[in-house]
Amino acid sequence: MYKKIGLASETIPKEHLDRLSEWIKTYPRLTQGEKVIEFESVFAKYLEVDYATFINSGSSANLLMATTNLFFKDLRNKKVGIPALSWSTTVSPFIQLGYQPYLLDADPINLGVNIDNLYKLIKEEDIGTLILVHVLGHDSSVEKILDICEEFDIRLLEDNCQSLGSTISGKCLGSFGLASTFSFFYGHHISTIEGGCLCSNEFEFNQISKSLRAHGWGRGLDSEFHENLRSKYNNSDFRDLYTFYYPGYNLRSTELNAFLGLMQMNLLDEYCSKRSILFNKYKEQLSSFWCQESSNDFISSFAYATFVKNPEEVWIHLKNKNIETRPLIAGSIGQQPFWKEFTGKNTSLKYADQIHIYGIYLPINADIDVRDVDRICTEFKEVAEPYSFI
Repeated sequence: MYKKIGLASETIPKEHLDRLSEWIKTYPRLTQGEKVIEFESVFAKYLEVDYATFINSGSSANLLMATTNLFFKDLRNKKVGIPALSWSTTVSPFIQLGYQPYLLDADPINLGVNIDNLYKLIKEEDIGTLILVHVLGHDSSVEKILDICEEFDIRLLEDNCQSLGSTISGKCLGSFGLASTFSFFYGHHISTIEGGCLCSNEFEFNQISKSLRAHGWGRGLDSEFHENLRSKYNNSDFRDLYTFYYPGYNLRSTELNAFLGLMQMNLLDEYCSKRSILFNKYKEQLSSFWCQESSNDFISSFAYATFVKNPEEVWIHLKNKNIETRPLIAGSIGQQPFWKEFTGKNTSLKYADQIHIYGIYLPINADIDVRDVDRICTEFKEVAEPYSFI
């Protein structure tokens, strides 16, 4: 029987679970408290941003980012450009919150936003917000796109759930835009079981997001920001206990998740280095197949993307060899049922549609090594037929 090689793996070692179980025996507070605040501080310092808001998932982080964007200063309009190569919960919050979403085609080199398509959308729709997804650890031309956003007064938001640890020009991806999101789900760069983060350098954005995270009330906010809210609505100490200043959610995480997160941060550099080594090994072994390229200083790869003419045949063959593969993310969101059903749009995009049909990605995680990559590539090349963008 072949060794099972999963697309993703658990990043939480037994040692961390043992330490967690011992900590729980001390009967600490488990709901959101000091550990959450400590993790937020450590994560913000790693990313070199001013603020981090720890929440219960990366998907919730996207929801919180989309909602905070509505209440942060005066949003010029609710038109938003979103990459077609993304994820359901990158897109869904903007549909649910009444934005006017427009899908952007993929770049055929780094798989991020297609800049020509972005210029076209700006000219035709004058979008007020742009979501930039850094795909599988690769920079999505963020420096060029940041210049475009500044030129046309567009808010740049980054979905960095796949690219924690990757850098460009010495800066972490996820530290360029107004705000950015991260996921700490199983199989991501680090795991807190379930968990996510919303980061920003804007104080007011951070305060609004923290209020929205917990019902929309003022507890836990900066004292001056909270006092300004109270003064605006002439609130007494008593009435403020259950006053809701924003239409909030309950997206809080727990002390348990933060305790794990603090331990995971000590392993993050090691995990990211391993992911980079494995990406380069794939690139060497699969030189006759399409390879994702970007301007990164360092690539903390989430998975290895390529294209084949026969993805389902490859998937079946590798599955029979106990190697897990999947379509390249969700393909094109424009081809997903929820997009067609809930927007009424049938969106065809040149490169995203090809990704949808021919894209596949291969395992990169902390539990495999270069010998596993050799085996995966040997089996992959047995049946895979190379495909290049038309």
